Amino acid sequence: MSKHKQVSKQTKTSIVDAIYKKTDHMLKDIHSISDLFFSEMFEALQRGETIEIRGFGTFSVQFRKGRKGMRNPKTGELVNTTDHSVVVFRPGKILSAAVHPIVGEKVPNAKK
Repeated sequence: MSKHKQVSKQTKTSIVDAIYKKTDHMLKDIHSISDLFFSEMFEALQRGETIEIRGFGTFSVQFRKGRKGMRNPKTGELVNTTDHSVVVFRPGKILSAAVHPIVGEKVPNAKK
């Protein structure tokens, strides 16, 4: 049994369901709009564009140089990485301030 508290998770479906319960729109319309929203974000990031959602945060694409002699942490095998791009999220001031008071929660996979 894990010593850490189970962190709850939201999925796209659970968010769509929550919006459905708070509005009088049809569920299929909410699904369509959310799919279009994420599709637009996906395509913009593929083009290398930055997405800024005021108060929430900014998504951008950053270039990472390949590195030689890296070690696979699972196998210990030496591997080389190639040049690649990664998506980066920087939270906005409002989001950062909203989650700042959360105390005692361990966030999985958080950098130390």
